[in-house]
Amino acid sequence: MINRVATFAMNRQMLDASMQTQSRMANMQLQQASGLKSTDYGGLGTDARKLVDLEVTAERAARYQASATSALADTDAIYAALQSINDLLTSTRTQVAGVTGTGISDSAIASLAANASQAIEELASLLNTRLGDRYLFAGTATETAPVSLDEDLTGEVADTSYYTGNAEHLSARVSEQQAISYGVTAGDMAFAQAFAALTQLASATDSTDLTAAYDLLGQAVDGVADSLGRVSTAAAGLERAVAHQQDLTAFYSEQIVSLRDVDVTEIAAQLTSYEAQLQASYAALAKIQSLSLLDYLR
Repeated sequence: MINRVATFAMNRQMLDASMQTQSRMANMQLQQASGLKSTDYGGLGTDARKLVDLEVTAERAARYQASATSALADTDAIYAALQSINDLLTSTRTQVAGVTGTGISDSAIASLAANASQAIEELASLLNTRLGDRYLFAGTATETAPVSLDEDLTGEVADTSYYTGNAEHLSARVSEQQAISYGVTAGDMAFAQAFAALTQLASATDSTDLTAAYDLLGQAVDGVADSLGRVSTAAAGLERAVAHQQDLTAFYSEQIVSLRDVDVTEIAAQLTSYEAQLQASYAALAKIQSLSLLDYLR
């Protein structure tokens, strides 16, 4: 009885300290297993709001990056199609120039007309370019093939009846403050001129018709060159946007990790220290329990 009364306070103190150490170790073992400071926001205290804000901001930056990256893929495909269109129109114009300055035979005109008819089909195919399941020259009506040759073309520049898309150009939101327009539609003036010139050439009968088609092809080529320039400028802006959002995402990710994750190496070292403390506490507790009041009075 004397032994229990004399050592009760010490036992209680040592047990409390040991239980606290065990509790801390259990929490740290959970952190070590999960890699997280807490499995819920409530365990983060005042850092919870900071973490939520950072996660929302990082997610937004990732969306902007994805938007710019997707648009950049579009510009690559659009630019490639425009280059092919430029080559097609330039080649056709060169063919016309090759016969205009000489005595024009009916067979030469017929050959140009046949080539022009094929060029109309090729131009339509290029303007119906798709990336995945999206048509790139239909404006924002990306589910619709922008060019239909179901109706005969008139050869007039004002005739855009072939175009089935809308007038909205594709654009990408790359930040809260900025959207980059990069689209080109098959209804743009350069392509209306191209279809008109090729249609005139397909039905040409004399040098006057050839000259008119040649001049109109020149205007179309200039227009396509302008489109190439605009798409190139937009692509450069999109590349900068992707890089900027990547940097922001990396920065936010670092901040999130610092608030959310634990240093596993540090946790392991602390656990080793606590384990040593706990073993020492158990040893001391066993020693205290073996003592009696008589041991202090000797």
